[in-house]
Amino acid sequence: MKNFTANLVICFFTLFLNSQINASGFFGSSDSEGKSGLMAEAIKYAELAKTHKAHPEEIHEYAKMSLEYVKKAEIQAIEHDNTQARTHITESLRRLVEAIKHARMGHARIATEYIDDALVEMYQMTDN
Repeated sequence: MKNFTANLVICFFTLFLNSQINASGFFGSSDSEGKSGLMAEAIKYAELAKTHKAHPEEIHEYAKMSLEYVKKAEIQAIEHDNTQARTHITESLRRLVEAIKHARMGHARIATEYIDDALVEMYQMTDN
């Protein structure tokens, strides 16, 4: 019975520590976590596109979804007269369009490179 109680205590202690580590984000997180709004959605879909490096069809679909959110963010930036954000958005749009074009042609590696470039611009916009 002592072994059972000791094992039970160890299990609860392990679960407690595991939940504390996960809550602190120790194991890492996606760059889009913690961000909100249209650009966060665009980043999320661009990151998903990036994870499908060898599948141009998947890159194409996720890049198109990201592009839609970036377009909406552009409209929002125009409405708020945010010229600094618009610069990053314009570059993100340009690179996403290129990624979609190359994914459509089956060039997964090149499309992924354009996704990476678009993500850099998106991150810079959200950091400002």
